[in-house]
Amino acid sequence: MIHRLHRIVQEVNRAPDIEFALDLIVEGLIHDLKADACTIFLADGDDPELLVLKASGGLNPDNVGKVERRFGQGLVGTIAQRAESMNLIDAPSHKKFMLVPESGETDFPVYLGVPIIEHRDVLGVIAVQRAGDAFNGDEEAFLTTLAAQLASSIERAESQGKFKTEKTAHTVRGVAGAPGMAIGEAVVLNRGVNLDSVPDKKAEDSTVELESFNEAIRKVCEELTHQAEIMRAALPEEECALFLAYAQMLSGGSLIEDTEVLIRAGNWAPSSWRDTVEQHARVFERIEDEYLAERASDIRDLGVRVLRKLMLEQNLYLDFPDQTILVGDEVTATDLADVPLDCLSGIVSSHGSSSSHVAILAHALGIPAVMGVPNLPVKQLDGVQLVVDGYSGSAFINPDKSILDEYHQYLEEEQAIEQDLLELKNQPAITTDARQISLLVNSGLMSDHTPSLLSGAEGVGLYRTEIPFQIRDRFPSEEEQYLIYKNVLQTFKGMPVVLRTLDVGGDKPLSYFPIHEANPFLGWRGVRITLDHPEIFVTQVRAMIRADIDVENLEILLPMISGKSELEESLVLIKRVRGEIEEEQGRSIRLPKIGAMIEVPSAVYQIEDICSLVDFVSIGTNDLTQYLLAVDRNNENVAALYSSMHPAVLKAMRQIVEGARISKTPVSVCGELAGDPLGVMALLGMGIDSLSMSVGSLLRAKKVIMSFSYVELVELFEQALGMSDATMIRSLYAGELDQRGLGSFLRAGK
Repeated sequence: MIHRLHRIVQEVNRAPDIEFALDLIVEGLIHDLKADACTIFLADGDDPELLVLKASGGLNPDNVGKVERRFGQGLVGTIAQRAESMNLIDAPSHKKFMLVPESGETDFPVYLGVPIIEHRDVLGVIAVQRAGDAFNGDEEAFLTTLAAQLASSIERAESQGKFKTEKTAHTVRGVAGAPGMAIGEAVVLNRGVNLDSVPDKKAEDSTVELESFNEAIRKVCEELTHQAEIMRAALPEEECALFLAYAQMLSGGSLIEDTEVLIRAGNWAPSSWRDTVEQHARVFERIEDEYLAERASDIRDLGVRVLRKLMLEQNLYLDFPDQTILVGDEVTATDLADVPLDCLSGIVSSHGSSSSHVAILAHALGIPAVMGVPNLPVKQLDGVQLVVDGYSGSAFINPDKSILDEYHQYLEEEQAIEQDLLELKNQPAITTDARQISLLVNSGLMSDHTPSLLSGAEGVGLYRTEIPFQIRDRFPSEEEQYLIYKNVLQTFKGMPVVLRTLDVGGDKPLSYFPIHEANPFLGWRGVRITLDHPEIFVTQVRAMIRADIDVENLEILLPMISGKSELEESLVLIKRVRGEIEEEQGRSIRLPKIGAMIEVPSAVYQIEDICSLVDFVSIGTNDLTQYLLAVDRNNENVAALYSSMHPAVLKAMRQIVEGARISKTPVSVCGELAGDPLGVMALLGMGIDSLSMSVGSLLRAKKVIMSFSYVELVELFEQALGMSDATMIRSLYAGELDQRGLGSFLRAGK
């Protein structure tokens, strides 16, 4: 049963449209459950409580698209309304049964129907029928399991098919990743990792595409033959035969010929190859013999081998559009680095959340991002016009004139707001009752420096040193790091610059230092890695302290601190490095201020002990929220549960402030909450007076600060703590912003 279930799900996941997907399901269920009939009803897009017959097997096919049932109406409507299965021996005798004339269903009285549910919403109902034996418990469990797995697959197929056939304005919604709006042209990057992510694209010159394809085939054939020769020295002849079989498949035949037909029809070589490979693999998957069915994976493996060569031959995207919207199943930091920053206007990703690493980088760059978009038709978006709304988490594919006009107007309003805010850049951030707040910037890119200075920032509250590590294919040397740190320290000379030591792991991998873990966010990351690899830590700290000589504005921040012992170990290494550099220089060297990031719950409860060892602490609201709420901040399935304005998170932060106050240890916030206008109000209300944020958020934060008194914010915070959820708290603060004419800072809901 498991093998059959996986086969159906995999086939549906690769279906080009909803009709194809539903036909696969019907055909598979009739065969696997030995049913006489199968029907699938799906909810209507405009009326989610109206179910329409979308596919049928074994019954009158003329009824497809014509039979409808409302929730609670008939067997199908009852299953949908109750969100539970129904297993009947004699369906026509059931009080809810509604006969469809001339359908033929009375010939098959044995009935099993289950709901299709995705994130609490009933998307439809799958039913199978027989003339004879009742459906047993195993068969019911199989159908229920299949329906649960197919929910997202059906939505994806429906979305892709609708976009592919209609080519009209199409709206997709995810979560707001980074604020802002943009209008531009979609670019889908593909590194040849898998066939599913190859975008559709028309060829400019079929002859060039054919040459590229044939050259890729030739190179793979040579590699396979060479690999077979190497393996003969260590393996029996039959084990080496696979490589020769692969090469034989590429020497001619339908796999090559069918691809060439698609290319000559005007399609891009990679997508032509993708479609041909999938078509051939699907033939094997449907074979009853399990051994032969497994050969589908061999065909796909061969497909990826050729694809990698083909992508190298294509020499893709040397010229990015002026307004590039980067689109992908999972946009990475490496993808961002591939696009010139003066071209990158927006990001739309199938996966990720508002606090994933790429969203944070987008925020830092001032690039609007929409993350976690379910069923995004990535393959079909290359070259398509998009509107990205990073405030509401929406993207508009092929927007019509009314949408374009609306967003052009919004962009003009945004520019006007930014122009007005520039008047504040040289003014201090002071509340109406004269409490001054320090505003610093989060950085990590050379391109951040000039905008940061122009914004009136008072320094760098968080410099993400992992970014120079991520854009290389090896660890940067001490000298390379020294030059990077020297540049930022000198640029902000006379202002504090907080350099965070290497913080990788979790959602920030290094390609040349792979970490394979079942649960990376609770695993080997941050200071845990650098203490286990002191050679990495010492090299970085040496570069930092050397860069600080004669500048003397460096502060070092240690990430992922979960207790005193990690701090003590780190301090020993930092002081040892300072001593070594003093010997080399022959003079006394300033020991930078040392701080700890408070982002692990255990650190909240040890705040007094931690403060006794450091000069300052900085709250990382992104991870602190993730760990306190047990919500993976990269998982779009639980994105709605993630909020740094949750009362539990606010209470934890207040405990940090109160614990640090005992030793008079300064507390700052460098997480994304510091750049959220509502977050600014809450953080000031709990007593924090130093915030670090992306440069694009700084002037808005300053405007909010200058619009309230400290006394008002303290009172609002106490009121917020009496509320039970984040939505209520955000509404409280949003209402106060509206009263002061600052509602446009949010734009949520547009």
